[in-house]
Amino acid sequence: MAAFMGFREAQDSLLIWENKSEEELAVLKKLGIYPPSPQIDPKDFRSITAFYAAESPEELPGQKPKETPGVLEGFTPKKLFIEGIQGPKTSLVAINEPRAELFIGDAGTNQLYVKVQSDELFTLPPTASPPVHYLQKAPNVFVFLTIGSIAPSDLSQGAIYEMDLNSDGWSQVLDQLARPVFGVWEDLKKDGKPDLLLCNYGNHGGNISVYPDGNLSSKPLLLGGAGARKLEVHDLNQDGKPDIVALFCQGNERISVFYNRGNGEFEPEKILLRFSPVMGSSFFEMHDLNADGKLDLLVSNGDNWDYSSVLKPYHGFRIYENKGDATFEESWFYPQYGAAKAMAVDFDEDGDLDLATIAFYDELENPEQQFLLFENQGNLTFTPKYNPEAALGKWLTLDVGDIDADGDKDIVLGAYSHNTLEYTKLLLRGIDEIPSVLILENGKN
Repeated sequence: MAAFMGFREAQDSLLIWENKSEEELAVLKKLGIYPPSPQIDPKDFRSITAFYAAESPEELPGQKPKETPGVLEGFTPKKLFIEGIQGPKTSLVAINEPRAELFIGDAGTNQLYVKVQSDELFTLPPTASPPVHYLQKAPNVFVFLTIGSIAPSDLSQGAIYEMDLNSDGWSQVLDQLARPVFGVWEDLKKDGKPDLLLCNYGNHGGNISVYPDGNLSSKPLLLGGAGARKLEVHDLNQDGKPDIVALFCQGNERISVFYNRGNGEFEPEKILLRFSPVMGSSFFEMHDLNADGKLDLLVSNGDNWDYSSVLKPYHGFRIYENKGDATFEESWFYPQYGAAKAMAVDFDEDGDLDLATIAFYDELENPEQQFLLFENQGNLTFTPKYNPEAALGKWLTLDVGDIDADGDKDIVLGAYSHNTLEYTKLLLRGIDEIPSVLILENGKN
């Protein structure tokens, strides 16, 4: 806080102006994130810090009691190892349903792999930085986002790569992006020409970039700001025009809507939900989870890679019920340290949406519960189930889809060992080999 308030001593102690390239320092100064002089009287600042020191609890309470998960049945676990990778840093798992393929990205090697239906694994040409997202464009055209730097950075080193199966190799179609992490094609103007929407997560900078008609040489429309993590396009106010609903992380955590005015223009950001800076918001989806005809919010919050990496009882998975008129109220919460991602899909084909979830944290008492599948019992009631094989790694990436072309939805988990300590902890638990990917094949069909 002192650094953001302009106290140079704090800026120096946090190495804000050191160990950075001249290029990144120039970006920081241009953004004006850290004022060059104090913004309040030092006495007032000392009073503020004294207040927090006096009023803050010594430690946070534990999580509230929660339902103990049962064992998940009906899924067959399959481990996927990649030759030469001992401590996986799986930055991407993406199911390409039309071709029954699985794309895998590894941040340690900046390499992309594709597993085909016969279980053969092919290596794609390397990218300049870790691949983190796959965008479906056409059946024979693969498009990937590379983030630039996994660690927080203000350098714009991300890129879009495209591969046409009718040609050879990659084509880098756009670069100098501020840590892109999510993208989608949507026809915002209803003119038959899909627009490209990108979430540039950034660090202190970042935004949602909208490229009209998918023209990457055009100047994009910029919305929101730093921490753009994920977006979905829905006609939220039911006026016939598709709106943008987006999750922003970093310090200003929120879910917002940008209402579509038409002709490529949007109203100013309207905040639907605002969260504390330490909530660790990590992902969201919109689904009608209570079958009332309105889209609800499924939210994951458990990112603990911040300045207060202690166990937080408010981390977990939540459903915010749509009450109409852009009002959402929390209706379901399952506490889970390190909650990273939740995806809704009807795994048991009973007509309602179940939830596949992953958590990412070092000190989980029950590591097999890093993955949970919540079976929908109706009325926003869910029964958690776990698979014992989930104890074999630390899962940071997740996708769902029909990977074996048998008509039901499977689950794919990607393992990520952030550093040597995390890798060592897995070895100390007696795990000889850490799979890059764990596939849970659904036996429903």
